[in-house]
Amino acid sequence: MDTARQFIPMTPVRMVTAEEVARKFQGDIPAAARFHCPSCDRPVHFHHATSASGKPGSRSVRAHFRHAKNDPVARFCERYQAGIGTDPRTKPPALPMFLRRNRDRDSSMFHLELSVRRRSFGHDLETELREDHATITVDGVPYDLAELVADRKHTIRLANPTFRLTHRITVPEQWQRNVGAPENGEQLFIFTAEFGTHGGRRLTFGAAVKSGFDHYAVVHPKTSQKLGEIFNIAEKVGEIETARGNLLVVRIVILGDSPNRQDAEFWLAAHNFRLTSLDFDPVPIWPPQLRSNGIDEPLFSHSPQIYQTPFIQPDAAPMAATLDMHAIPHALPHSRLAAFLGFTPVRRLSSQIEGSCCFLRASRYLPWSAYMLSHDHPSGLTLADPPALSPLESPMETNPIVPPSAPILQQVLRQATNKHYDIALARTNLPARHGTPPSVSIARIRSAHR
Repeated sequence: MDTARQFIPMTPVRMVTAEEVARKFQGDIPAAARFHCPSCDRPVHFHHATSASGKPGSRSVRAHFRHAKNDPVARFCERYQAGIGTDPRTKPPALPMFLRRNRDRDSSMFHLELSVRRRSFGHDLETELREDHATITVDGVPYDLAELVADRKHTIRLANPTFRLTHRITVPEQWQRNVGAPENGEQLFIFTAEFGTHGGRRLTFGAAVKSGFDHYAVVHPKTSQKLGEIFNIAEKVGEIETARGNLLVVRIVILGDSPNRQDAEFWLAAHNFRLTSLDFDPVPIWPPQLRSNGIDEPLFSHSPQIYQTPFIQPDAAPMAATLDMHAIPHALPHSRLAAFLGFTPVRRLSSQIEGSCCFLRASRYLPWSAYMLSHDHPSGLTLADPPALSPLESPMETNPIVPPSAPILQQVLRQATNKHYDIALARTNLPARHGTPPSVSIARIRSAHR
């Protein structure tokens, strides 16, 4: 590989090229210098340029970085020379699966839900699924694929879940590249925590577990002790009911400086995951937006979707102010432009259109980002359901909340101009209001005098 992240004590982390390292150090690499792969964050070794020896078949090799041979963790990396044995372009993607907390009073119980992908590849996927009467079969029950594709909120609750899914779920082979295929778990499912305490989305094989972030592991009870030995945090937060004994839902966190980091790396690799300290996701910086089911939904109708690079710039150089704008070919009138800030010139932009949703990435080494091309109102802009009561709460025990007495307008104005007003209130044993947003104060006044 040509690039790597350079770590030298007391200096900023930089993205460097092999040619730059060879030119700067002239073959004498400092012992304290370390290099990591930009994709998987595993250590890589710098190899000097070699010239042709003159023997038949010999050739010159320029300076480059290389993973350690037979690294069990790096084998999932796109830049690993040996790959993982399968061309990801020919393997159908996994069906999305979600971990969700039950909405009844017993908030310690979770369940799993299945969804489908919506990869149209330029076709009218929903119409073609309807014409084919295509279905996904779960435990012998058929579900209309067109209905599932039409609405992202439509999911299938997986009763009595197990880690063997391929013999319980059937998707027509001709539609697997569009909607996904079932993927088994190696006695383990790992989910993100994008729904907070209510669950998240399943990570598929080869995906990265980020250090310092919450994840949920669904395991057999006998595996939970192993989690406690490896991860800095392994807290049981609930269970999933099954016919052969409940599965445990465990919140896991591995810290970036954990002494168990290497053990966690190898344990995750044995279960087809990798550990990384990098956040590869391009950062959406404009316009303000919601994220619904992993899709960015801009709130401004006529603004381009702008993503910023997640990487640190070399030598702490100021980020270029030039936007790399791209018009995504699509049948929608006046579809939204995509723009990139701080990336190297985007020459190999990859994009896929699924209905009014656009999946794109600036390079093959970055994950896919998804945003809405259309100018419709965001579908995720809906009121959330009220949270379920915890087992320690009871409707009979809840007390009505008495709204605080509204301040008079003079008090609000005095507070805004005198930061020491709280001290005066404290001396008279009156409640302090410093820091309350003006909008809240105005709302209280209007409510009191309505």
